[in-house]
Amino acid sequence: MSRQAEIFESTVGLAPLPDETLFSWCSRYHRLAANGLDRATCLQLFGHARIGSAHDFPGRIDTLVARSKGALGSAEQVIRDRTLLPFYWPFKPSDLARQSVAAMRGNGIAHLKYQLGLLTSGLGAAHPLKTCPECMQADLEGHGWTYWRRAHQLPGVWLCPSHGIPLRISHMKLDQVARFAWTLPVAACCQEVVCLDSAADKSTQGDWLRRLAAQGVALVGMSPGRFADPVRIAHAFRFHMEGIGMLHASGRVRWREVEPWLLQLATNLTCLPEARQDADLGLLRGQLARLLSARSLTHPLRYLTWITAWFDGIDDFEQAYESCGMATDQALEIAASPRTSRDVATQRQVPKEILTSLRDCNLSMTAAARQLGVSYATLAAWACRVAIEPPRRPKKLDAPSWSLALGMLRNGAEKKAVAAATKISVPTVTRILRTVPGLQNEWHSVRHESRRMAARAAWAQVAALNLHLGVKRLRRLEPAAYAWLYRNDHCWLKASLERVVTVPRANHATVRMERSDARMADALRNVALSCSKEAPRWLYDELKRALPALRKAIHSPEQWPLTVEALTDSLRCHRPAHPLLDPAGSDEQASR
Repeated sequence: MSRQAEIFESTVGLAPLPDETLFSWCSRYHRLAANGLDRATCLQLFGHARIGSAHDFPGRIDTLVARSKGALGSAEQVIRDRTLLPFYWPFKPSDLARQSVAAMRGNGIAHLKYQLGLLTSGLGAAHPLKTCPECMQADLEGHGWTYWRRAHQLPGVWLCPSHGIPLRISHMKLDQVARFAWTLPVAACCQEVVCLDSAADKSTQGDWLRRLAAQGVALVGMSPGRFADPVRIAHAFRFHMEGIGMLHASGRVRWREVEPWLLQLATNLTCLPEARQDADLGLLRGQLARLLSARSLTHPLRYLTWITAWFDGIDDFEQAYESCGMATDQALEIAASPRTSRDVATQRQVPKEILTSLRDCNLSMTAAARQLGVSYATLAAWACRVAIEPPRRPKKLDAPSWSLALGMLRNGAEKKAVAAATKISVPTVTRILRTVPGLQNEWHSVRHESRRMAARAAWAQVAALNLHLGVKRLRRLEPAAYAWLYRNDHCWLKASLERVVTVPRANHATVRMERSDARMADALRNVALSCSKEAPRWLYDELKRALPALRKAIHSPEQWPLTVEALTDSLRCHRPAHPLLDPAGSDEQASR
């Protein structure tokens, strides 16, 4: 059978259905081909017994395209239209998008989920199969098939974008259950998620879930790297928050005004299974601070939750991102451009004919300034940048004073000191710097070197006597010298710190783990309280559907003691249905 699968070369004439995932298309082919084994279908389509059977990020797409004779389009089209990968592109660099496409077209995705940030996001890397009961019925009547729609599988989508009702989740493809199987939606295998029904009925949470689902669907259609700049994202959020009075004039956050928004977001997160454990004001405050300081949030779903909370939609956020991005680009271009490039741009304002006439002394500086419509001082500064020294017109500054001023400036003297020694004004000293070719650069270079030697001497003196204090305490003794060296002479500063006693830095992983455990336990108790008293006994599978992050606690119970305790209480929150499983019930029955 495997040999027959390997030499399979017949044309696959199965057309994809609207918004159908690649996994769903392969599952329908598996049914039509009547293959007894799942591996046989995988060998026929992907040339491998297992690679390609993933429902989110399948590999060997090139082989599938070649063997299906283009029934699904090119490899890029399959990845873009039939997988979940485009959901992660807009907030990632374009280079990573190209690498992810190459990985899926190759022999395996390898570390793709880690590179996309799924494993370190705290939201998990699993994508449970989800479906809508009404969509299933409509698809069965219209196409004769029930199939997996890509819009339902996106992270954060828990209400059907078409019908607005809660999606149902399949236990297949989770926790190694039917990991390599080809499956289609079946009502018996798709179960409800706790809290989604009650959240959909509430106007606030239901509307937030619908908006979040709409933003997720819109995100898939955007180009890779569309929002890859965290600085622009931070500026967009700051601009919006400033408009609604959430920031001080200095740029600091007005946490008292922001707290009601955070409380509402925490309430909304309690109905989002992936992020239910994040419904904590302290954690959300830290996420917002991280967002506003231009640090990445790793997972696109975190960005979408904040965009849905602060903006009218992803289009509104895109406009803010673009407007802030243009201003940021201009500011960075001006700040990053060297002095010479600005000089070249300035020189272009002076025609070559005028510059030639000034060099040949065929045109006076005053006449040239009058032709250009600028002041004499401006034209003199421009001419100085192209090595044309304007003629001096001394009134108070005689030859000895001129030589003294030049000598002091070449030695890096302060402008005030030069003005006092030559009995001229500080603006006149500035004019000398601007109109003598090369003098201004020389003055800046000498002063920079003088400042470097002073900072090195001050830091070396402090460090030599206090090596035992550590870097943090040394910085407090000479903060100005350390700051200057850090910005302007970092290599020397780093070398000088090699002998300083360093204290091992802790990343507070234990504290963060304890807080995560407490948040997870609180989320689990809230899920248990939301169940009505008439509900059946809680089962482990039901808890996993309601709180997917619970799997981490089950796999490593020693790291999650509070969560394990809350899980035990949740499993016992209802009396067993059979009296023989309850000692009190069995005693009561025996007494009767």
